[in-house]
Amino acid sequence: MLKLPRLFSRKRSRPAQQVLVTEIARNLIDANRLLRKLGVRSWLTDGTLLGYYRENRILPYDNDADLGLFISEYSNAITAEFISAGWELAHVYGRLACGLQLSFRRNSAAVDLFFFYQEEDKFWHGAWKPERKGKVRNLIKYYYEPFEFQEVDFLGEQFTVPAETAKYIAAKYGDDWEVPQEDWDWAFGPANAIGTEIRLPRNKRKRIG
Repeated sequence: MLKLPRLFSRKRSRPAQQVLVTEIARNLIDANRLLRKLGVRSWLTDGTLLGYYRENRILPYDNDADLGLFISEYSNAITAEFISAGWELAHVYGRLACGLQLSFRRNSAAVDLFFFYQEEDKFWHGAWKPERKGKVRNLIKYYYEPFEFQEVDFLGEQFTVPAETAKYIAAKYGDDWEVPQEDWDWAFGPANAIGTEIRLPRNKRKRIG
């Protein structure tokens, strides 16, 4: 039987994982403040939103923080401000026109910015699954019904989340999202995942465009 990859790594010791979770929380707070300073709307999404809503914490075996943004609010100032604040632009996936995802790293923790696109009456963001030993990546789209926002307190900070939070979470993690899953296929495990034939070479130079 094919065994799916784990959602959370079990290789780190507990002290090392706790340090990582603490860094994720600190990075999430600082990224949220930076984007608000720029006037760019962002919201908790994916595993970070699930952690907030289900457990009111960063999930204990998470590896990064996840924020959603609308592609219409993208500007080069986002990258410039992150770098100026001491972050490294670790990865660029996709392009402005198609499934852009930026991953900023500081210390040992990353914050992933997933840009949402409108397609008819739905929104989607992309993720890029490696193929051919990582030289080519294949776009997967994750679709959501339109959503509004609300402000919440998390980690002692004000964050934006989708107003119908449970509905938004169920779109990605299914109706059993309240039950933690030890094994998880990050690519096609989500209930709203749709495969595409869109492929791009791995972006080694971290060029956005």
